[in-house]
Amino acid sequence: MPPHVVMRLIRLVENRLIRERSTAIPTHLSVLITLRFLAEGGLQKDDFIRFPGTEGQREHNSNRFQRTTRIPGIIGAVDGFMVTFYRPTINEEAFFNYRVGTSMNVQIIVDSDYNILNIRVCPGSNNDRFVWQFSEAKEYMEDLRADENFPNRYYIIGDSGYTPSRVLLTPDLNAAEGSPAHVYTLEHVRTRCIVERTIGILTNVWLVIDRSRKLHYSPEAVVNIIHACAVLHNFRRRQGILDENDHNFQPAELRDDVNRRGRGEAAEYAAGIAERNHIITQHFM
Repeated sequence: MPPHVVMRLIRLVENRLIRERSTAIPTHLSVLITLRFLAEGGLQKDDFIRFPGTEGQREHNSNRFQRTTRIPGIIGAVDGFMVTFYRPTINEEAFFNYRVGTSMNVQIIVDSDYNILNIRVCPGSNNDRFVWQFSEAKEYMEDLRADENFPNRYYIIGDSGYTPSRVLLTPDLNAAEGSPAHVYTLEHVRTRCIVERTIGILTNVWLVIDRSRKLHYSPEAVVNIIHACAVLHNFRRRQGILDENDHNFQPAELRDDVNRRGRGEAAEYAAGIAERNHIITQHFM
């Protein structure tokens, strides 16, 4: 970070650190040490991470997304990534992921400008679908959809690893080439890659959470480190630090992720497919 941005950060947290500590490492030194640790790999969520809570904010996010897609009502894109750490001595099986080992599964929802709107960190044994399925963000979106005082339809977009629903739109990987559903899917993928690029930026700037690293901390400390990196990601962007590789991070190719659904999700899945088909009919035909 440039020096003037670091000074703003120091002024922002100085009073809080003074209140919480009777001893004292100087505030500026605490901030500089923390920034160096997070950046070199060697704050809980607060005002810097906010899900759009008003109609004006939701409409703003939707309009920003619709600059590049015909899919209406998108207010965020969701995806997950893994942060690995050394095996804990308690409940170690909860954190074991068969692909990467002991880890946390980090779900983020982002807007069209690479800002993180929501973050949820779960033990690595949980897949992306499960993390979303029991998240506050999903509950909020469903409550919003059910509220007759808010007639506008808003959506989160995610890849095919998620269960489609009335509030989460996924691609149609079985669409015939050239069909309206195929065009929808191409726009969906191009739009959704904003979250994949954000993950690339986040983990390239704060190498402590890059998958190539393995943290030597307790699960609780790992969660706090992840949250701190997310807060600082948004803080940097608010200060005008826009990473040069924003538009160079290439998303993964389309893949047919197996979407395993429990019995209770069958109705949700059917409603999600119907919602997607409605959008294709209304906006892509």
